[in-house]
Amino acid sequence: MEEQITIALTINGRNISPTVPAGLTLLSFLRNELKLTGAKNGCNTGHCGACTVLVNGEAKKSCRLPLRRLQNAEVVTIEGIAAGEDRQLHPIQAAFLAAGAVQCGFCTPGMILAAKALLDKNPNPTEADIRSGLEHNLCRCTGYLKIIEAVRLAAHWVRHPLEMKLEMRGGYGRSVIDIDGFDKVQGKLHFADDLYPGGVLFAKVVWSSHPHARIRRVEKAEALKLAGVAHVLTAEDVPGHNGFGSLTQDQPVLCGDTVRFMGDAVALVLAESEEIAAKARDLIQVEYDPLPGVFSPREGLGKDAPMIHPQGNVCKHLVHTVGDTAEGFSRSDLVLEGHFSTPFVEHGYLEPEAGIAFWSGDVLTVKAPTQFPFELKGQLAAVLDMPADKLRIQATPLGGAFGSKADATVEPLIALGTYHSKKPVKLTLTREESMKRSTKRHPYEMDYRVGFDRSGKLLAVDARLVSDAGPYTALSPRVIDQACIFACGPYEVPNLRVEGWAVYTNNANSSAFRGFGINQVAVAIESLFDEAARKLKIDPFEIRYRNALKAGSATPSGEILRDSVAMQEAIAAAREALKEELPGIREMAGAGKKLGIGVAAGFKNVGAGKGKVDDAGAVFTLLPGGRVRLRASAVDMGQGIRTTLAQITREIIPLSETDFEMVTGDTTLTPRHGGAIAERQTLISGNAVAQAAEKFRAALAREAARLLARPATELDLVESGFICRASNRTLSLKELESQLSRQGRTIEIGHTYIAPKTFALSDSEGRKSVPPEEYRNYPSYAYTCQVAILEVDPGSGKVKLLKVIAAHDVGKAINPQKIEGQIEGSCHMAQGYALSEAYPMKGGVARVRTLKGLNMPTILEAPPVRTLIVEKPEPCGPFGAKGISEVATVPLTPAILNAICDAVGVRIYSLPATPDKILDGLSRKRIDRTP
Repeated sequence: MEEQITIALTINGRNISPTVPAGLTLLSFLRNELKLTGAKNGCNTGHCGACTVLVNGEAKKSCRLPLRRLQNAEVVTIEGIAAGEDRQLHPIQAAFLAAGAVQCGFCTPGMILAAKALLDKNPNPTEADIRSGLEHNLCRCTGYLKIIEAVRLAAHWVRHPLEMKLEMRGGYGRSVIDIDGFDKVQGKLHFADDLYPGGVLFAKVVWSSHPHARIRRVEKAEALKLAGVAHVLTAEDVPGHNGFGSLTQDQPVLCGDTVRFMGDAVALVLAESEEIAAKARDLIQVEYDPLPGVFSPREGLGKDAPMIHPQGNVCKHLVHTVGDTAEGFSRSDLVLEGHFSTPFVEHGYLEPEAGIAFWSGDVLTVKAPTQFPFELKGQLAAVLDMPADKLRIQATPLGGAFGSKADATVEPLIALGTYHSKKPVKLTLTREESMKRSTKRHPYEMDYRVGFDRSGKLLAVDARLVSDAGPYTALSPRVIDQACIFACGPYEVPNLRVEGWAVYTNNANSSAFRGFGINQVAVAIESLFDEAARKLKIDPFEIRYRNALKAGSATPSGEILRDSVAMQEAIAAAREALKEELPGIREMAGAGKKLGIGVAAGFKNVGAGKGKVDDAGAVFTLLPGGRVRLRASAVDMGQGIRTTLAQITREIIPLSETDFEMVTGDTTLTPRHGGAIAERQTLISGNAVAQAAEKFRAALAREAARLLARPATELDLVESGFICRASNRTLSLKELESQLSRQGRTIEIGHTYIAPKTFALSDSEGRKSVPPEEYRNYPSYAYTCQVAILEVDPGSGKVKLLKVIAAHDVGKAINPQKIEGQIEGSCHMAQGYALSEAYPMKGGVARVRTLKGLNMPTILEAPPVRTLIVEKPEPCGPFGAKGISEVATVPLTPAILNAICDAVGVRIYSLPATPDKILDGLSRKRIDRTP
């Protein structure tokens, strides 16, 4: 038994003297013993800073700090940073809200405490001081710029507290704070790992030891002998279909005969504590017969390749043609070719996967951070062989997701555990387990050939795309579909042949990642556009402008674009902004450094489309006291959709924040919808809410008119209720609800919005079934043009991104600050994709195990971003709005590659553009010039 020690310390002003195991960390003590869950366990290796607390005034990472070192220490957590009632905030907390520095909220408590440690020592920090003070705290959502702004503002408010002001509410077009922001900055928003149900069993997983192997035997007898172990479950314990997956349920819940990657689960241990579960897991012996593996898609396509699935290694293959490419190339004055490759990339969200499952009567409930609650419900019903109405999925707040939490990870395991144990089951993955189990951005190998006439018009494209799907289907077929549809970028192309493969391998599993297949092909097409501009001596903006899609253009998939086509407007806005910036830009590069400017454009679908019914629902209910509840089809991943829906509501029904509540992400309470993907929620869910709100307002007015005995046309709805213009009589919503209640009545109004019908790329019959002007692949599109300004050190090959210009078509801006935050975070993610990030594998085994190993850029690398909001309203959007949360990641990566070429004349064809690759390119240039 571990040695016990007694420690005297002060936590948030309270003196305590606990007796604890000698090796216990401060983070474990705070979370598991005191239930102070504001400090988050994002990595447990000291790399993310989400666990930051103050120890004797210093910012410390509590996950690596043994409690035994804290004798007589004073500890302050986010729960103790501000005294007083709920909405009384410390100036730093208020500043994070006001500046829009809060997105998912997982990193926020640690970030705020790091900021407090800085400001307590340096009340008026420079930007460099702020970056230095927060360099050990990661944020994957914001791009850090609004965090820097928040710390600046906090420094001012600490000195001038009477100037603190928060914009609490408002309709569309206003920058209001996050609807869940108060809970986020106070550490009160409960993520899945923050939940501690009574009588819970803790789960641990036995993962595969091989990327490909037959399972001979699973020996669990020794584990079952361990006191405190309740169950050890294996494949034979799955009562229904032993498989899950977003499209095809081919990933085993627990592998019974074959493992296909290192993230496969073989056994599940349930025990009374995490420590016991971990010991039992380590006692389980699994015997394997290793099998030959497939570790690249090209290898998987070989005729003698090992078979990963009985049907073969091809997950999806498609060919799409437009016009006659041979004729197009014959007329081309310039033909360019290129082979491009992009790597696996880890999503890098700070919240590792976690969840709890429990029985509520005869309904099995799963609480987990999922983007796909209804799809997940159907998968689990099949796994457990249960009626779907006996399952409930509640999406807990997501501490980042970026696409990966559309696919299940822990949910089938905890559901299976609760099914058998009849007790609550909790499973939280370590960071290493999360990286092993979760999906990645697809690696691509791309061969392009493009033809232009001398004026720069694109005449032909021939593209071959090969993606690494990993071992299971996940969403790979839709990703390769989308890559093919967007293979030519936001440009008109009369002649096209594109062929795409998604191939099974024994590498990491690939699936959705912000951009959904468009980011990879953008690297190829935008690099070739840049090369064409140079060879044809055409301005890089101009060549894009001449080829840009516009109203009346046909996309490569055959859709005639109708409205809100703002590609040329975005290009023009970025070009004008660069002209304004040029005088200052010329002075940006350091001594001996080479300045480079690169441009790229992009567009992306808004809505799932491709033949999928894109719908969402909303239900408004008048509650006792005159409060209004909205139950909406939406899942918030930190992008702010709940705030957006609240703004849409308040534009139609004026309500204070205390009179309004919202329920999202609950399969029992909310209308069915297709999940948080494809930047669809502003358009699809927003329309459902707007149209339901109009109906609800009309119903309120009808009842108020009846009770006041006046025509509804004489009534105005204000925040306090209805006012009759003719008589000045008033009727509050509280009074309205009370009178209806006495009559045994209430008001509840719902509405389902269904987007215009769409067709899959391969649906040739669908193409014939509607007139050309009605054929579409997606409900709408968003357009962007971005500029990268950087310096390259020709001696070291190092790149420093100095500034970004990002022009974005948003249809109509509902919350400009949140739009800026999404764009800044997206640009930071694209910067990492271009310059540093990868999830390297060798023989199916990952070469990195920690967040640090992913090389995600930090606050030290975050460049200024000048955001230009282009508004060209979308007729079918709520108030003309549409989404931008994914498209903003698309153009900056190739823009950076183009800027590197502009700086030193080296074209990078393989991501990331590391210093070694740049130096190699410079070396080859010197050799080529040698006489």
